[in-house]
Amino acid sequence: MATEHQLTEITDSDDLRELQRLYLRDWPRHCVGYFWLDNYLRWLKEDPQIRHLAFYTLDTDWQSDGLFLLVHRYQLFFCNLSRRGPQLELALRLLDWSGGYKVSAIHEEHHLVYRQLLAELQLGIDREMNTIMFRLPWQAATQLDIECPPGYYLEKVRLEHAELINDLWSARHPGSLYLIQLLIANNTNMGLYEKETGLLCAWCLRLQSGFLGALEVRKSHQRRGLGVVVAAAISQAIARDLQQDVTALVNLSNEAACRLFQKLQFTLVQGEHYYWSMSLPKAGGQIDWPNNE
Repeated sequence: MATEHQLTEITDSDDLRELQRLYLRDWPRHCVGYFWLDNYLRWLKEDPQIRHLAFYTLDTDWQSDGLFLLVHRYQLFFCNLSRRGPQLELALRLLDWSGGYKVSAIHEEHHLVYRQLLAELQLGIDREMNTIMFRLPWQAATQLDIECPPGYYLEKVRLEHAELINDLWSARHPGSLYLIQLLIANNTNMGLYEKETGLLCAWCLRLQSGFLGALEVRKSHQRRGLGVVVAAAISQAIARDLQQDVTALVNLSNEAACRLFQKLQFTLVQGEHYYWSMSLPKAGGQIDWPNNE
């Protein structure tokens, strides 16, 4: 008789920390899974009652291959250490796909499994992007030379700027304003302000995956090197505050972003491609998650 598989939730924080430690293996090969877990363990320490957050594995067995699925609101991340698909595919099949997901940091070795599953479930995709990964070891990030231009100062981004950041974010989507607010409140970030007016001119946030995200310079202040300044400043802050490597995903066609990270001595991680994808709900239409939960 065939074995009945089931998704089981990982609820014990000690188990989650032990799962995280598995992802230290062969560093930095599995750093993305490590950073996802690290992010939410830090958030849970501050607020043990985070809503709409769950960690799943298959048949209670996260120890053998580090397999886990993380769901927060409409966001989904999935990972295992072997990067092979059979058990992961079983777990993904048991997930409720009816509402659609923004699926982040899908490793290229998992991408085919994901796309085949969506095809079988007859689920559409709103958009998808293939990215490459840059990395800077934390020891090197602490030594970055930060030269703030005259007339500006560096400071953490304030929550009042969440709407501006969301409006200019290339990955903006229904429900993303609340995500931006969570990132500003809970994660390392950096803003570059104009001294005379207090205007926020450039900014960068750290996503749940550990990647630098929402890196933006106002159009009125572009071509002044401000993007490099704010990226260097947040990288140094991550390294000093957390003693963690700094990573960034860049669209394959974004040559300007590639040059920026190369200027800061980030190294392209060869052979590491990650996708992010927006799967549509089963009934069709668009993901429409409220901005207040």
